Amino acid sequence: MSRDYAMSRVRDALEKSGGNHLKAQRLLIQWLEKDQSLLSGLVAPHMAGIIAHAIGHVVNPQPTKKTAKKIAVQDSDVGEFGEALLSSLKGGRHDGVGFGEPTPRNLGKAPAASKKHIDAINQIASRKTTRDDKTKR
Repeated sequence: MSRDYAMSRVRDALEKSGGNHLKAQRLLIQWLEKDQSLLSGLVAPHMAGIIAHAIGHVVNPQPTKKTAKKIAVQDSDVGEFGEALLSSLKGGRHDGVGFGEPTPRNLGKAPAASKKHIDAINQIASRKTTRDDKTKR
């Protein structure tokens, strides 16, 4: 009964919020403060996991977070690879280029084709016409 009641209240919250999930959550939280059966209906299926988590947390407490210590790195320890890596992480390769971005290319006008290249293209083009003549026969 409690589970059915909880699901009907969830539907009510969604209807009152116009289908907005965030507003429905806020509305349900307000209702939970006053309605114990709604709370138990929503939490009951997850109770075993909640209890296991609480017991695990007490048995194995997590260490408190400590601030990380800064390690002083000597220039002699870094080497060329380290310098290049740090430079790319800082975005120091080129102006406006950050880590993981491709290096911009300066694309200019294509160089002119050489005489040898033009002759080769003309020779290929002249062969094609002779092949077309052979296939037509």
